[in-house]
Amino acid sequence: MKIRKFLESLTPEEIKEKNEQQNKENDLFFKEFKDAHEKKCCVLCGNKIDYFSEDETCYHWFLMPTGIKKKHFKNYLSEPIGFGKLESYFRWVATLESPLKNINDLSDEKSNTKLKEITIKYKNIEWSLNFGKSDLNGHKDSNHGKLPHFHLQMLVDNRPFIRFNDYHIPFSKEDLFNFQMIEEASDLIGFEHGIAEGMSIIEDNENLIELDKVMTLSEDENNATFNTTSMFQMPEGKTMNGEDLENYIRESKKTKTPLRKIIKEKIPEIKIVTEIRPGNSVPEMKKRTSRK
Repeated sequence: MKIRKFLESLTPEEIKEKNEQQNKENDLFFKEFKDAHEKKCCVLCGNKIDYFSEDETCYHWFLMPTGIKKKHFKNYLSEPIGFGKLESYFRWVATLESPLKNINDLSDEKSNTKLKEITIKYKNIEWSLNFGKSDLNGHKDSNHGKLPHFHLQMLVDNRPFIRFNDYHIPFSKEDLFNFQMIEEASDLIGFEHGIAEGMSIIEDNENLIELDKVMTLSEDENNATFNTTSMFQMPEGKTMNGEDLENYIRESKKTKTPLRKIIKEKIPEIKIVTEIRPGNSVPEMKKRTSRK
C-alpha cells in the first residue's frame, strides 16, 4: 500500500490515539534520558558517558569521552547511524543544558541549496548537520558518496574535530522511509521535536504570543535566549514625560519585567509592536560550501 493511501485510511480518532501514544513514549524516554545523563550515564548503551571502547559504538561518542580520537569515527560513520535519531540525540543533550537557544534550526538561516541544515551546541561542543538534494540522491560520480548520505561538522572548543567533507554518512532505512513519507504526504504528516524544540519556535506567530507572556529580563544580555525590540505609539494627543519613563525603566529592572509590559499596564491604550529575534548566545548556522 502506498504511504499516502495508508495515511488517508486512518480515522481522526486513530491519528489522535497514535499521536498521544507517541508523545507519552517520548516524555517517558526523555525522563529516562535526563535521569541517566544527570548520573553521567548513557541511556542508550548503559555505560558511563566518559566511557570509550572502539568495540562499543554509541552516540555518546559525540560527547568526547576520554581517549576518543577522530580516527575512531572512520568506521563508525561509514555505516548508517540514523540521521533522524542522531539529530534527536543532539537536540535532547542540548536541551538538558539550555532549552531552545542551543539549537539553531531557523529556516531563514538555512542555505537555499540545502534540504536540511541545523547547528546545535552543548557546552564546548558544536555539531552541524546538513544535506542537499544531491546528497539525498547520492553522487553517482563519487567514490565515497554514491549512496544517499548526509554531512556532519563537529567543533570542540571552536576548533574543527570533524569537518563536513570528512565523511559521507549513509542514511538509514528509517531515514529514507521518512523522506518518502514527506515526499508523498507532506500535507498529512509533520515531524515535531516537542521537548527539544529549537529557535525555529519563533517562526510561528502563535508561539511568539505565548513566549511573550512568560519572558523576563536576562541578567546577562549576551546569554539571553531572545533579543527583543519594541516600538511604542502613544494615543493621539497624548505624550509620555521623561520622569514617567525613568520610573518605568527602574521598575522593569527591579522586577525583571520587560519594559513593554510595564508601559502597557500603565497606559493600556498605547500601541506596541515587538520584534523577537534569536539572542546573542544562539549558535551561528554553520555552512558547508561546495568544492571547486
